Amino acid sequence: MNRNKWLVIILLAVICALGIVISSYADYLLLSRLPWLLAVSTIAGIILGLLNVRFKSKTVVEDGEISRHGIGAFIQHWLTGLGIFLLIISGFIMGFLFFPPIADTPKSVLFPLNMHFIGLNITLLGGFYFLTDYILSGRFSILMPNIKDITQGTIGKYLLRKKWTAEGKYLSSQKSAFLATAILGGAQIITGSIKVMGHFWDIPSATLAITTAIHDIFSLLFIIMLLIHILFVLVFAEHRILLKSWFTGKVSESYAKEKHEDWYDELTKQKK
Repeated sequence: MNRNKWLVIILLAVICALGIVISSYADYLLLSRLPWLLAVSTIAGIILGLLNVRFKSKTVVEDGEISRHGIGAFIQHWLTGLGIFLLIISGFIMGFLFFPPIADTPKSVLFPLNMHFIGLNITLLGGFYFLTDYILSGRFSILMPNIKDITQGTIGKYLLRKKWTAEGKYLSSQKSAFLATAILGGAQIITGSIKVMGHFWDIPSATLAITTAIHDIFSLLFIIMLLIHILFVLVFAEHRILLKSWFTGKVSESYAKEKHEDWYDELTKQKK
């Protein structure tokens, strides 16, 4: 792993620590004092995405290895992951659905509320960084699954144990997970936005109650999806190889040729 990625990891650790410290010591609701920070995080993410499109390096096949993830993709993935981690932890502290709250007094609940706000800002920054880069790349099929990715590359491959090697840069199961995560995450953003507006505008309590219930249900489904994602990494060797590639930035040419036929064919044609 190169020095730049180590610096990013250290920076993410510092951001996480600062977020927890600020959440612990702030004696006021950060959302009430700093609502504009949500817009700043979104705009900053878009700007980073634009810069990434401008300066993104091309995939290189050299010395039996293929470049897979540059520093931009590394930051997008793990910055968003850090934000989601803080959102989930703070959500459990506040309690949702059938999970009882750990913070059960007005004063103690301020900590998870502020952590949730910080986690949301980090997620917006990383999420819009990725989304801008993804949309402007114009290569939607790289992550958006088709019907074969779902039926053959995910259900057939993992549940029915059928052979499937027509994989692009991302495995069919990763594409399917991306679609599910996008739907669940989108629902959380919509319902979460309504909950945020409830802090500033008069929204009927019944509407907020229904919105909160929907938000919590989609949050639970998102957590289940995340656990499945982690389980795949633990169980399947090819997913462990891809996890390693996030840090090394590369995969072996032999692995790509065997497990990612479509991606390898595409790269081979580009070289000609």
